[in-house]
Amino acid sequence: MKRLYWSHISMVRKCPLRYLWYKGHPDHDLGAGFGKPKPLAFEERPSEHFKLMGSVLSKVVEVMYNDRLLENPKDCLSKLTEIAQGEFEELEQTHHIMWTYLTREEAMKVCLDGVRNFLEIVKDHKMISKTYAQSELSMTPQINKSLKVCGIADLVYRDLDGKLWILDGKNASTPMKYEDEDQLKWYALCFRLEYGVLPDKLGFFYFRYPKSNPPKKNPSPSSEWTGLVEVSLTEDDIRRLGNEAIETHRLIERGVFEANPVPKNCSFCDFENICEARQEQKKLNAAKRKPKEPKEYENYKVLTLGSMKL
Repeated sequence: MKRLYWSHISMVRKCPLRYLWYKGHPDHDLGAGFGKPKPLAFEERPSEHFKLMGSVLSKVVEVMYNDRLLENPKDCLSKLTEIAQGEFEELEQTHHIMWTYLTREEAMKVCLDGVRNFLEIVKDHKMISKTYAQSELSMTPQINKSLKVCGIADLVYRDLDGKLWILDGKNASTPMKYEDEDQLKWYALCFRLEYGVLPDKLGFFYFRYPKSNPPKKNPSPSSEWTGLVEVSLTEDDIRRLGNEAIETHRLIERGVFEANPVPKNCSFCDFENICEARQEQKKLNAAKRKPKEPKEYENYKVLTLGSMKL
C-alpha cells in the first residue's frame, strides 16, 4: 500500500520533477536503478546546516514532552541545553555541512537560544497538559483501499481548558514567509482519520522569536506577537486535502513528472544546480536583464603618461 506524506504533496504541487528525483519511481532509472532517488555527487549536495538546526530543536521538543521533563521544571533548561549540545555534535557527524553561510558557533547559538525561547513560549501559552501530550506523533491512516496518508506532528497536546492542539515548531528567520498552513491542516486530516476527531487548534511556534524577542516584521500586525501563530481549520479544508491526496497519488502513479522552475521553490531544492530546466531559466533571465549604461562624465580629462609628473 502506498504512503503519502505532506512533503510529497508539497513537492508535487511545486515541482513534480523534484518529487521524482527525491523519491524515485518504479518506471524511472535516475542513475541508481529503477525506483531509486536521483543520486547526488558529494560536491553537488547543498549544505545541511538548516536541517541540522531544525533536527536539534525538534529533538528538544520530543524529549521535553515524551520524557515528561516538565514535571520537574527547575531542571528543564539545563537538561534540554545538554541534549541540544549532544544532538548537535552527533548530527554534525552525519550531515553534509559547509560552514560558509554561518559559522559553527553561530549555529550552536541558534540552537541554544532556541531552547530558552521555546521554554518561554511554553510558559506564555501554558503548553502543558494533565491528560495528553505527545511529540513526534506518527500517524499512518488509510484514506482508501490503496493509499495511506501519513504525517509526523511535532506536538499534539490537550491544554488545561480541554482544547486539543496540533503544533509545528519552526526555526525560520522570517515567520510565515515560507510556511504553508496546509501542512498543519494535513496533520489534522491524518489525526481525524487515525483517531476519529479533529483538533480544536492548530499553530506554528517559532524558536527564534518568543514574545520577548519579536521579529522585525509581525506577520499578524493587527495582533501582538506572542511566539505562536494560530491557523484556522474547517471541514472544507479536510475534504479539500483528502481529495488532493487521492489526486496526487493518481499523478504519481501515472509516472509523468515535469519540471516547474520557480526561483522561490528552486532555492530550497537539493537538485537546483543540476536541473537543466532551472539552469536554462537562469540563462534566459540573465539575457533579459539590461546591461548597465556607462556613466557619462562632463569635462572628463584623460591622463596620459606625458601629462603626468613622475
